[in-house]
Amino acid sequence: MSNPSKRDSAARKVVAASRSIVTYQIGLPEGCRQMSRTLSWLAPHEPDLPTVFEEYLNQVRGLPIGSERLLWNRRILQEKDVVLEATNQRFRNQIFDTCWTLIDRFAEPTPSGSH
Repeated sequence: MSNPSKRDSAARKVVAASRSIVTYQIGLPEGCRQMSRTLSWLAPHEPDLPTVFEEYLNQVRGLPIGSERLLWNRRILQEKDVVLEATNQRFRNQIFDTCWTLIDRFAEPTPSGSH
């Protein structure tokens, strides 16, 4: 079996990131960071990729996300979390819908009868 093409490798990473987001294995901020990076690898090979992940990241720019949260003052962190959670709620359905669409578009079909 030959090595996968760059396109196929990037598509598999997009599916994996999408699955991580919709199963809550990863939070929206880190999931969108990962998805944005992964989609940039796929972009040279695929047209019409979604922009919702970048839109979300633009909205949370400057807010404490990821491990940088450990460096923030806890009182200020609580205040920023109100804004972060409102943004998460505003984008969640669109992000999840987009992830499902990407899974449908790029996931390799499973053999009949497999789960």
